[in-house]
Amino acid sequence: MTTIILIGMMGSGKTSVGHVLAHRLHLKHIDTDHIIEETQGQSITRIFESHGESKFRELEGNVVDKISKLSNVVVSTGGGIILNPINTMRLREMGTVVYLKGSVVQLKENLKEVTENRPLLKIHELAVILKVRSALYEHAAHFCIDIDGRSIEEIASEILKIQGL
Repeated sequence: MTTIILIGMMGSGKTSVGHVLAHRLHLKHIDTDHIIEETQGQSITRIFESHGESKFRELEGNVVDKISKLSNVVVSTGGGIILNPINTMRLREMGTVVYLKGSVVQLKENLKEVTENRPLLKIHELAVILKVRSALYEHAAHFCIDIDGRSIEEIASEILKIQGL
């Protein structure tokens, strides 16, 4: 089997695609943001508000360290996980890193009903965040999948096809 790690901006469908891939491959699905919320007993938004982004990034690094020892899983990551080069290195060593790449228009469309749960959107514009992170995503990924105008099922199918699964 294989390990697939999904990276990309908030709203790119990492969690949804991760669920579909895990189901199709009969693998466990891990969501780094959900692990952080469970271990901290509070939402990502609350962690940002109470402790700031730097504390959240520290917690994120701890999760990557723990899951990097796993294999045959599908991992959905938080959008900023690639801001730490150590996270990127560990994820690349763990398995195939797939960048779910979306345009600002598509990402905004996908996020239109959940912006209150996205702490960074309260601080920065999506386009600015994407501009800062896009090169990091490209560098971290083994390959990219364009998500614009595509369903979760179509995106998952393309990943499986590229992986030869």
